[in-house]
Amino acid sequence: MTIAHNPTELLLQIFHYAVAGSPVEAGSGTTAAFPISQVCQRWRHIALDSPALWNNVRFPRSIYTRSTPMLDEVLTRSRTHPLTVVFSYSEPLEGEQLDFAPFFSKMAEVCHRFQAIHAILPRSAMLPFSGILGHQIFPLLVHLHITQNDDLTPVPVTFENAPRLSVLQLENITLCRNRNRSARLVALFGDIPAPVMDGLDDLTITHSPSPNFKHVDVPTEIALTSLKLDKLSRSHYSFRLQEFLTSFQMPHLRHLELSIADSKCYFSAQFLRALAPPAVYPALRSAKFTGLSLVEITPDFCRALPVLKTLVLVEMDPSPLVELLRADSTLCPNLLEFYLDGYLRRR
Repeated sequence: MTIAHNPTELLLQIFHYAVAGSPVEAGSGTTAAFPISQVCQRWRHIALDSPALWNNVRFPRSIYTRSTPMLDEVLTRSRTHPLTVVFSYSEPLEGEQLDFAPFFSKMAEVCHRFQAIHAILPRSAMLPFSGILGHQIFPLLVHLHITQNDDLTPVPVTFENAPRLSVLQLENITLCRNRNRSARLVALFGDIPAPVMDGLDDLTITHSPSPNFKHVDVPTEIALTSLKLDKLSRSHYSFRLQEFLTSFQMPHLRHLELSIADSKCYFSAQFLRALAPPAVYPALRSAKFTGLSLVEITPDFCRALPVLKTLVLVEMDPSPLVELLRADSTLCPNLLEFYLDGYLRRR
């Protein structure tokens, strides 16, 4: 018996495995669902009767450049299922700049269905997209990963209208709060703390300017359990590391990653000052530091990380830290060993 003649239940299970076989970034829905629905009449009926096959969609380059029924087709076939969408576009080296507003205006009509968004776009597309993020309501959105893939000024983006957002990954983006929230949004989500940092569980900021938040005298307590600050650099944008870390209390933070691309001494000094008293991360169990200088380290650094158990160091000299740990056994008592450039070292 050929695969085409298998029972409907078995075929549907195979279809779902095919669609789910790629990560979110690949937008596996349209990659697999469209070919499946074109094999034969029976397969087409099965695929069209299963809306879950169409809720993970990657929009190809052509959808931004010409009129196509693909968008309406996917939205119709997925019915009311929550959507995982991938927007990906790179500006050609030469050619006329596209107008993305009509496409994203259409997407704004279904914002209530988005549960995950992965967007890799140039500034010209990120501008209308950021307008949607800042002014539309995303009641189901949990995961958001956006990258501005050019060397132009990073677009400021806010996410306060997504009350369930827990995972946020930004690259070449300015994270900010919404200063112009409409009366409609305030009425619907009046209890949402601003900025969105208050509700996040996992935050990654890569090669981006400092978040644009209003300065507060008393640090705000947030619920982050994982924080990654990657490719910190002063060559393009000056990330104010000390100001960012001291603006929040993170009593639930369990994992921290810090990667310095340039200006090692500048960022290292800011990081060590940020961990001075009364700073403390009582739940931090694992950390990874890349390019960090520990020349000015003090015991306060270790006291701010009382339960640290796993430490990974990359491209840096651990000697100042090792000397502190060996001189005082009460510092980071759970840290018995650490990894240096892939090799296990004892304290």
